[in-house]
Amino acid sequence: MNRTDEWYDVERVTDRSWRIAEGTIFGSYLIEGDDRALLIDAGIGIGDLRGMAAELTDLPVTLLLSHAHWDHVGNASQFDEVLADGREHENGRVEVSYIGYHPSEWIADWQSAGREFPDEFDPDGYEIGPVTGIETVAPDEEIDLGGVTVELLPVPGHSPGQLAVLDREQGVLYGGDVFHRNHGLYVHFEGCSVESYVDTFDRLIGLWDAGAFDTVYISHERPLSGEDLSLLETFRDGLDAVLADDLEYEQVDDGTGTPARRYEIAGYPVLTKPDIV
Repeated sequence: MNRTDEWYDVERVTDRSWRIAEGTIFGSYLIEGDDRALLIDAGIGIGDLRGMAAELTDLPVTLLLSHAHWDHVGNASQFDEVLADGREHENGRVEVSYIGYHPSEWIADWQSAGREFPDEFDPDGYEIGPVTGIETVAPDEEIDLGGVTVELLPVPGHSPGQLAVLDREQGVLYGGDVFHRNHGLYVHFEGCSVESYVDTFDRLIGLWDAGAFDTVYISHERPLSGEDLSLLETFRDGLDAVLADDLEYEQVDDGTGTPARRYEIAGYPVLTKPDIV
């Protein structure tokens, strides 16, 4: 198996963008303008993401990290220009912390399912090193790709400096981990904040109501569109109830040793810190 088209699952999602999935659940998005392309997130670092992007576009590629969790930065070192919110790096450097679904767990699950890795990959030596050379971009900044302008929206909650990318012309929001697996919310890691998430949903609801987007593409799940986006309002109201201590919860371990409160909001799992905010 090669490290590009045989490893990655690629799907065109608009007439100028693709979803590039690594290990089926770790999604990056490539948006092409007339002069350059923007790649949102760098996956888990097993395949050759830069090579895969080069098969889709001949344009120079800028990488934007929606946030700095390990499963979004894996191949960041392959790119010459890497952007992120200033709250996601320190002096241009990210020390990768393996929060959530640890890489070793994912590799074990992949192997136990009888799945293959690219020929040059050694699972026993797998690690993601520090990411350096990151340039800071500001929330609400615009990026001109040549004939295509996208906006960087602050969507903190899951991570303090998480950025979404809004393409108003296409009516699409690339939301990173604004929703997570099973369309639930992970708000239990260091840097997460329920209060910030409420503000994020308020802002996204306003943009949705104004017609800025009708589809949200996310990293680890299928997109949401149309009336399914009422989930924005459901989560906003549910998190308000969490902050008011009006919802029942159970104390759990998230499966990686991280303690959390587990709520259900309209049947969706929501994990918060034991002390909430």
